[in-house]
Amino acid sequence: MKRKRSLFSILGAILLVVSFSAFASYQKKKNEPVFLDNQVFQRYGDKWGMWVDFRFEKKSLEAKVQEFGADLEEVHSLNAITEKEKKKLNRPVFIAYGNAYSAKLQESGFYREAVDSQIDQFIWPVLPNNRSRISSRIGRRWNTLHTGVDIAIPKESIVLAAADGVVEISGRSGDYGNTIKIYHHDLNHFHTVYGHNSQLLVKAGDIVKKGQIIAYSGNTGKSTGPHVHFEVRYHNVYLNPENFLTPFEEGVATSMVSFAH
Repeated sequence: MKRKRSLFSILGAILLVVSFSAFASYQKKKNEPVFLDNQVFQRYGDKWGMWVDFRFEKKSLEAKVQEFGADLEEVHSLNAITEKEKKKLNRPVFIAYGNAYSAKLQESGFYREAVDSQIDQFIWPVLPNNRSRISSRIGRRWNTLHTGVDIAIPKESIVLAAADGVVEISGRSGDYGNTIKIYHHDLNHFHTVYGHNSQLLVKAGDIVKKGQIIAYSGNTGKSTGPHVHFEVRYHNVYLNPENFLTPFEEGVATSMVSFAH
């Protein structure tokens, strides 16, 4: 009997330690700053750098790699660049910054942007500014159900992940055009959907962080102008995204954070 009590006491103590560690880990994650990728500092995987769109870039891949202080073979591997593409690239490629280049950017006054956002909250997939606006909300439209929120924004603007998650779909999807669907296991098992993009930067299976760039906005699929169609779903039930977000018109207050912090 005493042995059983001792065993239960030991198991109870272990459970208490594990529970406390899990809670401490959750609190640490909860209190970490949420970074919003901008035009200078962007992420892919666990690396900071920049997506360079070689549809428009005049320099060669080798020249940009040298400029950023990156490793060419690593860039080839990270972006799955084929032998044919090495001769001529026609898509965005992620190039991680070398330490010296990153430090140079910060010396010039460029930093990462951070925002306060609880772990159980979404953020808008685009940054509210004077060039973006909500053009259509969820509800009945043209005798059909409009299943999300449309955010009018200039073509090729950056599109951000609304929360941490795993990319389930990245590709062409009917009227949605170039679409990304993200599964948020830690956020009530919700899904978010981002439609009508011009270019998709993440692939199915990628783990993404809240505020990470995932696409460039566009006008693909059934669309009357450049915008991001944003949905929140729960078991394929369409929810109003605005119920999980701060009012779009209020904008986002960000702070600048260096890599020294």
